[in-house]
Amino acid sequence: MIESLFLKNFKCFAEQTVRFGGLTVLAGVNGSGKSSVIQAILALRQRWGISRGSPWRGPLVNLGSFVDVLHDEAEDDTVRLEACFGDAGRAHFEARLPGAAEENDTGGCDAPAGSLLRGDMFYLSADRLGPRRTLPYATEGHGSPTPLGKRGEHVLWYLSEAGEVPVGESVRHPDASKNTLAAQANAWLGLISPGAELDIRVIPEADSAVGTYRYSRAADVQSRPFRAANVGFGLSYALPAITALLAPVRDPGRSANHLVIIENPEAHLHPGGQTSLAELAARATAGGSQVIVETHSDHMLDGVRLAVRDGILCPEQVVLHYFERDGLDVRVTTPVIGRSGRLDVWPEGFFDQHERNLSRLLAPPDASGEER
Repeated sequence: MIESLFLKNFKCFAEQTVRFGGLTVLAGVNGSGKSSVIQAILALRQRWGISRGSPWRGPLVNLGSFVDVLHDEAEDDTVRLEACFGDAGRAHFEARLPGAAEENDTGGCDAPAGSLLRGDMFYLSADRLGPRRTLPYATEGHGSPTPLGKRGEHVLWYLSEAGEVPVGESVRHPDASKNTLAAQANAWLGLISPGAELDIRVIPEADSAVGTYRYSRAADVQSRPFRAANVGFGLSYALPAITALLAPVRDPGRSANHLVIIENPEAHLHPGGQTSLAELAARATAGGSQVIVETHSDHMLDGVRLAVRDGILCPEQVVLHYFERDGLDVRVTTPVIGRSGRLDVWPEGFFDQHERNLSRLLAPPDASGEER
């Protein structure tokens, strides 16, 4: 498991250490560094886990040149990233000017850490695909370094290939017809859009697959199949996230080999669906995955807090970070969650907009008789 990440002169971080848990929530205002933390992990994986090529430009993340990632007020022309995996060692590199970063980087990776960087990683970017008539499907697999593709474009392929594989006990939904990945994905989708069930039809001649949705009710027949574009964006956005969190851990005894990173999992979901997705993330963590989510949703946060209160996770398994801009630098606050789901501190701006809005709505009219 990634225990911590050290960043020096990387984008908005002059120098920062970010701690991780089994479930890590990255929150904060736009442009405060949340995505940069994820990009640093991806850069390390590109450097030591995939092809040992450029950390900045690769199949997982493309950050441009060395100058593009160098902190604006760096005291020296050196960028350093280092991930600590506890007893499994560390992976790090430094890149320096002058010249191209690839020609001037140094670093190292302990053998166990390198193995972890090459383990299963499900990464879904914020730029996911919405509803599509078809998605790519190749019987020989695909070339993406992450099973579902960065944009979720291979989710139908993955569900077709692994749909009958049993999922872990912790993530099983009691209403599912079976404990297979495909059945469980449908059960969790039903929490977002009640009665929804996914059908997948493969068109091998076109190297593509079609995903349609039916709706069913108790003691009633199913509806006809609907195209993904005709049931709203939420199902298409949620399906890859649900699949990533349900994906079977191949070796539960080595949980650090299974990493799930999802940016904005709440996109296009109603509040109840967001809270349910947070519960699934907690259950995936309990089953042996390390999960990192970057979110702007107070409903996601509430789902994590409820999961701790309900005993799905221990408080020690959860790490919450709130990122704030401080000029060209970033300030990170780390509230600690208790067994009741309450936080020890609540920084200003940390998911408090609802209370601010409610306070204004409840305020009495001003002297002119107009509401404030």
